[in-house]
Formats: sequence, structure tokens, C-alpha cells
Amino acid sequence: MAHLLGHPGCMESLQADLRDLQAAIADVSSRAGAVRFPSWKFPDKVSCDLDLAALLERYSYAENDPEFTQHSHVVLLELVIDRRLLLLLQSFTSYAENLLSERAIPPAQAVGPCMSAGLTARRYWCSMLKLGAFYQQLLAEKKACRKEIPTLQSSSQAGKPEKERLKHCSPDVLELRTSTEVAQSASLCPSSVHAPDGDASGSSLRRAACSVAESSRSIPTQTTLSSLGPCDTCTSAQASLREVGKAITSICQSQNIPSALSRFQEMVEESTGRRTLSATDMSYWALEQSKDLSRISKHLQILLQQVTPLKSELEESEKQKDKLQKQVEDFSRLLQAEKETQAQQRKEAEQNLEVKNKECLEVVARLERDKDNLRRGTVLLGQRCCVSPEVTKTTLLEEMRTTMVARSRVQELEEKVQLLTGQQESLGQELSSTTTQLEKEKAKVESMLRHQESLQAKQRALLQQLDSLDQEREELQASLGEAEEDKARLAEQLEQSREQSGQQLRAQQSVSELRANVSKLEEQARELKERERLLVFFPELHVPIETQFESTGSLTKDMEQQLQANSIRISVLEQENVQLRSALAKVKAAAEQGVLKLVPQTQLWSQLSSQHGGEAGRQDAGLGGTGSSPALAPAHTCSPVAAGGMAGLRDRGRGANQRPPLHSRPRSQLPHRSGKFGWARPCPCPPTR
Repeated sequence: MAHLLGHPGCMESLQADLRDLQAAIADVSSRAGAVRFPSWKFPDKVSCDLDLAALLERYSYAENDPEFTQHSHVVLLELVIDRRLLLLLQSFTSYAENLLSERAIPPAQAVGPCMSAGLTARRYWCSMLKLGAFYQQLLAEKKACRKEIPTLQSSSQAGKPEKERLKHCSPDVLELRTSTEVAQSASLCPSSVHAPDGDASGSSLRRAACSVAESSRSIPTQTTLSSLGPCDTCTSAQASLREVGKAITSICQSQNIPSALSRFQEMVEESTGRRTLSATDMSYWALEQSKDLSRISKHLQILLQQVTPLKSELEESEKQKDKLQKQVEDFSRLLQAEKETQAQQRKEAEQNLEVKNKECLEVVARLERDKDNLRRGTVLLGQRCCVSPEVTKTTLLEEMRTTMVARSRVQELEEKVQLLTGQQESLGQELSSTTTQLEKEKAKVESMLRHQESLQAKQRALLQQLDSLDQEREELQASLGEAEEDKARLAEQLEQSREQSGQQLRAQQSVSELRANVSKLEEQARELKERERLLVFFPELHVPIETQFESTGSLTKDMEQQLQANSIRISVLEQENVQLRSALAKVKAAAEQGVLKLVPQTQLWSQLSSQHGGEAGRQDAGLGGTGSSPALAPAHTCSPVAAGGMAGLRDRGRGANQRPPLHSRPRSQLPHRSGKFGWARPCPCPPTR
């Protein structure tokens, strides 16, 4: 909250709060009288005598003086505490005490003691408790009045003045409200009403009804019928709403957000000023405020969306900073090590240089000594020359030789010194070049190390990639095996599906063939049924009387149908002849090969007759169960194949009509036609199946 100290928006909201509080204090003071207590902010002054307008003008926002602005902000906060303490605690306490003491006019008060906030709050709470007890007492009296009103109306019909007094007093009693505003809105009892001395029954009611009215007859009242101004709750609620609106507009202005509430506030200030708002204005105020709040929330979401990537970037930059810090530390350690090695090399070079310098100094000192010796020798030679020239000559020659040798030696030593100095300079140059080369080599080594580290990192990455590629290769091989297995399985399924499709095609072809065969067989069956019908309905002409069949009534039609039946019989016999010829050829071929077993003719005929008799008995039993004609004799045929072919006709004829078909009778009973309508003798062939 320290950054808000001296903020112009906060100071403006505090000044508006102080104005609203001062207006509420003036309202309460007009009802309860001025409360004379020392001010909490200015103890040397009375709280109600403070000139708040002058204080607000004095302690306002100053752009050029931030320290005074902060001081003014603190003073405004202290004034808010002072005004709220005066309004909420001291003024309300005095108002409640006036209600409880039943005084119409509040007495003049002297300046009271300086009270702390805690003590004032305790006094206010005690007065509220007393007011609550008084309210409970009024409720009990109201209930008692409601119970006594019917009895009074029934017992006092003769006294008209008393009825008029009850009419005046009872509405005031009945209109006592059940809220905390009972003491504030108690109605006045007429002063002209006086209770008679002899009526003791209604005196308690009149005292109960008039005591409240007399205790509050000079206090300004507010009822639902005579409400001249807004209630305190509405004013405080609207004041708080204005504060919230100002805070919202200040936020919108600080964030450059368009505010709909600010425009509405300006319109309200221009139209109504500081007066209370109507219900429609309040609803419109709430609507505009909700719009501004939604805009603020959207702006906050946008800010959060912008802040989150910035936070992530900040974290990444911090990570990079840590990495760079680690690299700097590593480089500093390497540089320190390099400096140490260079210092050590420099020390070694300096030591070598000192040794060389010492050697040079020793050589120079030795040469100086030799020079001094030569000077001494020349002096001695001069002295000796005086003694003996020959000796001196010889000595001089020797000394000259020695001096020449010494000079040559000195020259050699000087040359050596020059060489040594040149060597020293060259060594220094070589040392500097070696140091530079060493630095270069170190830089190269460092670059090689970094390159090696990068190569190692790349190698590790490549190894990881190789491992991942190996895993992928294994997975791909496994998937390839699975794919090959799936391929083989799919190939098998394809072959199976092909086989199934081929089988289905063959089945469809066979079904189509079977359907064609069925259709053909159905046609043949229909033809055979027609033939059977003709054979059944148009049998032989010369039959016994008991087996005669009914005719159609037309001779020509009967003869035509008989002709058709005979032609059918002829075709059937021709087919049987063809089958017999083929069977005979097969029998002859088998007899020639020796496969056929020869059986005597009598035995063969007896076996055939017995088999035919057993089957005929079974057929007769079946026909007897269905209520057909008497037992039929075995049929005569010329071959077993023909007998089998005629069996189908016999079965169909038996199903179509219960009459026995012609071929079910013995062939000896079937006459053969000779001529147009004549009959030949029976077939001489033995009966067969």
C-alpha cells in the first residue's frame, strides 16, 4: 500500500468519503442535536466544530510537493477515522439515549471527555442493547393492547367521548412498526385527549398508547406515508456505490480502458448533483459498472497472457545467465591458471637473467682488476726502466705481451659480453615470442578443448540418435516381421477368399444349374403329371365293368384323349425297350468276360416272383391304410428298368387319384390294341420288378 500513498485517485475518493460522512453527520445532528466531544484528530477542538471544507481545501493534492501530498493523504485518512467515530458511535449513541430518555428536545451538552475508539464503541453497543430492550417492551405492550381492544369496544358503548378517544389513540398503537425504527417513527398522541376519572378500565390502554407518543412528540419522525427524504441505508449504499464507481473509473483511466460508468457519472453529476439516485438510475449504474468490470477483467486476462510469455522468457534468460556465469567462472579459472603459469615462467626468466647479469658483472670486475694490475705494471715498468733499460725492455716486452694477451682477452670478453647481451636480448625476444606463442597455443588448446567438448557432445548426441535409430530399427524389424506375417496371413486369407469366391461361383453355377435342372424337372414333372392324368383318366378300352371310368360325355374328345394315352404308353414301352437293350448288352458283355453267374431260369423266376409278391403286399398295405381299392397284383413288365420308371408314374397316379394306375396291374390284364380299336393278346413276358 506504500506505493498508493499520495495517489490523486485515492485522495479524491477519501475527500468524497469525508463529504458524504459530513452530510450524514449533519442529518443526525439535526435529529439528535450536536454532540460535543473532543476531536480524535485535533484533541484541542470540538469534533462538531471542525470546518471540514477548509480542511479538505488545505489538505489536497499538490503536484510539486510529493512530501506534503503524502502528509495530506495521511491527514485525510485520520479525518475519515475522526468523522466515522463521531457519526457511527457518538452521534448514534446520543440519538439512542434521547429516544430512551423520552426527551423531546436534547439538552445542551458541555464538552465531554476525550474518548477512545474502543470506549465509544462499547457505549454505542450498550445504548443499542437498551434500545432493543425498549423495543421488546413496546412489542409486548402492543400485543396487550390488541387483546384489550375487543373487550373495551364491547363494554364502553355508552361513552361516546371515550370511543372518540379510542378512535384517536388506537390507530397510533396499531401502527407501531415491528422494526428497529419504532422509536424513530412513533406517532403523536393528540394533546386534547384526557382520560376521565371514573373510567379505570381504559386508563391502562390510554397510558400505554400515549406514553410512547408523548415521549417522541417533538422528535422528527419518518413513516411510510410521510417519508420526505431517503433513508440512511440508501444514502450509505449509494455513497459506497459512488466510491466503488470512482475506484473503477480511476482504474480504467490508469489502464487506458474506455469507461462507460465515467460518462454516466458525469451525466448524473450534471443532472442530480449529490442527491440520491432513483431505482432506474441505480440499475443503470450497476449495468454500466458491470460493463466496466468485464472490460477490466478482459484487460487483466490480456495482461496475464502477455505476462506469462515474458515470465517464460525471463526464466530462459535467467538460465542463459546462469550458463554464461558458469562459463565466465570457468574462463576466469583458466585465466588465473594461465596467469600463474606465466608468472612462474617470468620468475624463471628473471632468475636466469639475474644469473647472467651476475656472470657479466663478475667478468667486468675481473677485467677492471686486470686493468688496475696493468696500470700498476706500467708504473712498475716505468720505475724499472730507470734502473736498467735492458731489463726494462725485456720486462716491457713481457708486459706488452701480457697486456696484448690481456687486451685480446678483454676484447674477447667484451665480445662475449656483447654476445651475452645480444643473447639476452634475443632470449627476451624469444621469451616474449614464446609467451605469445604459448598464449596462442593455450588459446588453440582451449579452442581444441571446446571443440573436443562440442565433438563429445555431438558424439553423445549421435550415440543417442544411434541408440534411438537402433531401437527404431528393431521396432521397424519387428513391425516388418509383423507386416510380413500379416502379409502372409492376408495372402492366405486372399487365397481362402479366392477359393471361397471360386466355391461361391461354382456353388452359384451349380445352383443355377440345379435351378435349371429343377425347372426342367418341374417341366418334366408337369408333363409326367399330365401323362399320368391322361393314363389315369383314359385307361384301356376293354376293361371289366367294375373298373370302368367315367367319360367326359363327348365321344370324340374321349377318343382323342385315349389316343394320347396310347401314344404315351407306346413311348414308355419304347423307352423300356431301349433300356432293356442296353441292359442286355451289358449282361452279354459280362457273360463273355465270365463275371456273370449263371442261375437256372426256374430259380431266377421264383426269386423274382417272391420279391415282387413281397413288395406288392407292402404296397397293398399302404393303399389299404388310405382307404384305396382292393389289393393289386404285381405288375408285368419286360425289364427291371422299365418297372422302376413306371413306379414313379404309379406313385404320382396314386397321389393324384386313389385309383390304381394301369401299370400297377399285371401286364396280363393290360390288353394290347390291334387295329383301330381292337385288342391283342397279353404280353407273354414274365412278371418282373
